[in-house]
Amino acid sequence: MLREGGVLVAGLGNRRVTPDALGPRAADGVLATRHIAAALKEFAGIENTRPVSVIATDVLGRTGVETLELLRGAVGEVRPALVIAVDALASLSTARLGTTVQICDAGISPGSGVGNRRAELSESTLGVPVIAVGVPTVVDAATVAEDYSGGYFQKHGFFVTPREVDALVDTAARIVSRGINEALNPSLPIEDIMHALA
Repeated sequence: MLREGGVLVAGLGNRRVTPDALGPRAADGVLATRHIAAALKEFAGIENTRPVSVIATDVLGRTGVETLELLRGAVGEVRPALVIAVDALASLSTARLGTTVQICDAGISPGSGVGNRRAELSESTLGVPVIAVGVPTVVDAATVAEDYSGGYFQKHGFFVTPREVDALVDTAARIVSRGINEALNPSLPIEDIMHALA
């Protein structure tokens, strides 16, 4: 799914709400390289790095700006070959909470899993391919009831998350950011990347 050229990594979600903080926390762990001058790259022995830009978008309720609007502006200025959007997901199974990483090239509609669908982030809306990466951190309460009783329950929009959600989100963010770093710049040793981010 990766193309040659620069990449904009977008961490979607609300850093202040733990089950929704995966995107911003993952973005914190991705190494931005677009701004490093060619001479410095050569001096440091990292001249073969891909230009990577990173942004954490926050949510409409705090910024007054739709994620799509923010990313359109960033894509227009940075001109990446593709966008990688990282977001927390809602699961249809309690067994998948924190145990699954979903990757697709069809884009993503932030908030759609919890009934707060925002504008779609895709190649048709941003003008460049969008790879969506997500980890389920919440599940509808009715799904929990169904999983444990075997019966059917009407969904009412109440979402639950595991009590260890802090550790779940931190671990998932580290896994996702490390995977993105290794995929985008495989020639850089992961130890060097982690040192640069420290």
